[in-house]
Amino acid sequence: MRRFRVIIAIISLLALVLSVGACAKTAKTPSGEAVVRGGVLHDWFTEDPPGFDPQADTTLMVYNLARNMFNTLVRYKGNTFELEPELLAEMPKASSDGLTYSFKLKKGVKFSDGKTTLTSKDVKFTMERMLDPNGTGASGWIFEPIKGAADVEAGTAKELSGFKTISDSEFQLTLEKPYTPFLQMLAVPSASILPMDYTIQMGKDFDKKPMGTGPFKLKEWLHDDKVVLEKNKTYFEKGLPYLDSVEYRIIADDTTGYLEFKNGNLDISGIPDAEFKDWTTSGKYTIDSVVALNTYYLMFNVNDPVLKDVNIRKAIAYAIDRQTILDTILLGQGVLAKTFVTPGIPGVDAGAYPGYPYDPAKAKEFLAKSGKKNPTIEIWQIGTGSPTDTVVAIKEQLKKVGINLKVRMMDRTAFRQARRNGTVPMNYGNWWADYPDSDNYLYTYFHSSQSKGMSSNLNLPDVDKLLDQGRSEQDAAKRAAAYKQAEQIIVYDQTAVLPLFHLKSNNALQKNVKGVAIAQTGVYSYKEAYKTK
Repeated sequence: MRRFRVIIAIISLLALVLSVGACAKTAKTPSGEAVVRGGVLHDWFTEDPPGFDPQADTTLMVYNLARNMFNTLVRYKGNTFELEPELLAEMPKASSDGLTYSFKLKKGVKFSDGKTTLTSKDVKFTMERMLDPNGTGASGWIFEPIKGAADVEAGTAKELSGFKTISDSEFQLTLEKPYTPFLQMLAVPSASILPMDYTIQMGKDFDKKPMGTGPFKLKEWLHDDKVVLEKNKTYFEKGLPYLDSVEYRIIADDTTGYLEFKNGNLDISGIPDAEFKDWTTSGKYTIDSVVALNTYYLMFNVNDPVLKDVNIRKAIAYAIDRQTILDTILLGQGVLAKTFVTPGIPGVDAGAYPGYPYDPAKAKEFLAKSGKKNPTIEIWQIGTGSPTDTVVAIKEQLKKVGINLKVRMMDRTAFRQARRNGTVPMNYGNWWADYPDSDNYLYTYFHSSQSKGMSSNLNLPDVDKLLDQGRSEQDAAKRAAAYKQAEQIIVYDQTAVLPLFHLKSNNALQKNVKGVAIAQTGVYSYKEAYKTK
C-alpha cells in the first residue's frame, strides 16, 4: 500500500513538472490563439547586408533587419495605416497650429544589453546623428521638418533648436512649419532610436555591432554565409518574441534559394516566376499576396533634347501595351497604374483618372505633332547583363510606332550618381513607399527642389504650390484635392512620368510558420512569428 502511494506521488510530481515545462513552452496571442515558444525561423538574402545601422542604408534588406532589432517612436497598427505608439506611452499631442508635438516615452524600456534605459537624450541624439553632415545618415529628410534641422545639416549647429527636453521620458518637437505627414515619417525604419552612449563609444563599428530596443539582437554575422538574430530577453513587450532566433542565410543564386525552400530548409521565400502557378495552387505553402505600396514607371527627363517635347512623351505613353506586359511577362501579378501614387493610400482615387490605353494610332498622331521622324531615345537600366524582359517588350512596342529605343546598361553606383545629377534621359524604375502618403511619392519626384535628383527635372510653379499645400494642409479633403490636381498635371497634362503597374508582393511560407507580419511597404516583422510542430 505504501509503495503504491509513493508511485502515485512520483507520477503526480512528474505530471506537475511536465505541466510547468509545457506552460513555459507555450503562450497565447492577444486573440487567444495558442502558440509554441522557441525555435528558429530560417529566412534568406541574396547578398550580404551592407551593415546594421538603420540610418546608413535605405534598402529593404536593412529596413527588415532594423524592424526586428530596433524600434521607432510610433508604428503602424497591424496591416493598417493607423499609427499607434511603439516606444511612446501614448500618441503625441499636437498644438493647435500644428507646429509643436509633445512626446512621452514608455518608462523602463531597455536596450538589448539589458542595462541601458531609453531616455529623451537617445531620441535627440538619434535625430541629430541622422542630420550630421559628416555622418552616414541617408534619410535626413525624416527629421528635416524639425526647427533647426537645416542648420545641423549645414554644419552651422550641433543641436536641433526645435528639440526641447522636458525630462528623461518627455520631450517636445517644434517644426519649422506645419507638416501633416510628420508622424508617419517617424514610423520609417530609418527613424529607429539608437542608444547615445553606446553608439558614440562604438563609432564606425556600430554598423557591425548594433544595439537596439527591438525584439531581437545580433548574435552572429558570418560574411556571405549567414546572419543570426537571437531573442532579446529584455524586450519591453511582455511575452514577445516567441521565437528563439531568426537565421538569414546568404544564398546568392535565386534558383538555389528556391530549391532550399522547396526542400523545407527555409521557412519563407519570394516566389519564382517560372513556378508561380505551382507554388500558389499546390496547397503546400501559405501564400501572402498583397498589392504593395509601389509604382513601376517610365520616368521621362523633361530636359532631355528629345523628351522635352510633351508630344514625344505622350506618343510613348499610348504606344505601350501595358496589359500584355502585365499578363505575359509579369504573370498578371498586379494592376495597371492610372496614378503615380498607389491606390489604397488615403485620399487617392485612381478611378478619377482615365489611364493611358494602348492606342498605336494615337501614338503616331502625337509623334507626327512633334515633327520628329523616327527619333532615338536612350533608356538607362541598372545592371551589367541583358535588359529586363519588360524593357525589351517596351523597345519592340515603341519600334512599331516609329520610336527607336536604345538601352544602356549601367552599374548601380554610376546610375545613381547620374540620376542625382539629373542626367538620366529615361528609365524603367520603381518606387516603394517609405510611408503611406501622397507626399512620399509626388514631392519626392516632382517638386522642383527634388526633381533633379530623380532625373525628372520637372519645374512647374503650379505643381510646387499644390505639393507645398499638401504638406501643410490639415484638412484631409483639401489635401486629397491638392494631390489629385497635381497628379492630373504631372501624369496627364505634362506626361512627365508614365505609371505602368502596381505589382503584388508575393511570398510563400511553410505551413507551420505563423504570425509573420509583412507590411505593404515590403518590411517584415518577426516579433510575433512562431512555428507550430
